[in-house]
Amino acid sequence: MKNLIILCYILITMIFSACKEKQNLKIAGSETMNAMMRYIGSEYEKNTSDIKVSVEGGGSESGIDRLRKGDIDIAVSSRDLNQNEFDDLRKTGNLEKIRVAYDGVALVVNPANPVKQLHLIQVSEIFSGKIKNWKELGGSDSPIQIVIRNDKSGTQDYFENHILKRKDLGIDEFEKNKSADFVSTAKIVKDNAEMAAFIETNPSAIGYMGMGSALVDHGEKIKSLDYARTAKDPSVSPSVRNVYDRKYRLARELFAIYKTDQGDKIDAFISFLTSEKGQSAVLKAGYLRASLPEVEVSSEPNQH
Repeated sequence: MKNLIILCYILITMIFSACKEKQNLKIAGSETMNAMMRYIGSEYEKNTSDIKVSVEGGGSESGIDRLRKGDIDIAVSSRDLNQNEFDDLRKTGNLEKIRVAYDGVALVVNPANPVKQLHLIQVSEIFSGKIKNWKELGGSDSPIQIVIRNDKSGTQDYFENHILKRKDLGIDEFEKNKSADFVSTAKIVKDNAEMAAFIETNPSAIGYMGMGSALVDHGEKIKSLDYARTAKDPSVSPSVRNVYDRKYRLARELFAIYKTDQGDKIDAFISFLTSEKGQSAVLKAGYLRASLPEVEVSSEPNQH
């Protein structure tokens, strides 16, 4: 009888342990980082039994704002914090920002588009409306359809300053073009999935998105163009190898932003993210890890 009571106690304990509700770790922000963070989250769940990782997009600005409000645990951003965001977040807790990866920005078109490469000034003139037809670039005689992200996107912010306003050509060029704006007829989309879907069904469309998202999530729907900074430079395809070698010049840092006084579950995930396992997951997701041994660069992105 005593043994039966002990056995029942063990079984009840096991049942309650199995039914223990998992803690939810909420991550949101950059659409560029969405695929990467979903993959890293799934890898993290394999290493822990009591955490469920949920990842949402919405754009870098949206993620930063949700972190300020306390709606999420970690914001991910494809741009750095501006001063106002930094000050507002500091008011709500101890702030930490870490670089977790690098990613290229890919110029994307319909797979049927015969144009294979563009340089910076051509891209700037396309998105500002100065170049209006693909035949001006060696393509078909068809008007160019511009697709851009909304103003909550970190990729949008990067593209507008570095390409449209030509910051990547130097401060003098940037000063001359800092009033440049996207053509008024541009279609505005909320995320990369909507952009890829539009370009897939519109042969004359062109847009941009994070390289990892373009190659891994939407590679069957769209084509990524080779890119050169000037007309004299060789055109280079967007790839982890070329970003690592600094040959592909459209690249930027990706950040995780969080508060350090919000509990162990955040600290544990950040430790995993910056560990060898976490950084290997960054690479397998199709992004360049923050610290990358050269021997690993040739790894193929994980088609998840």
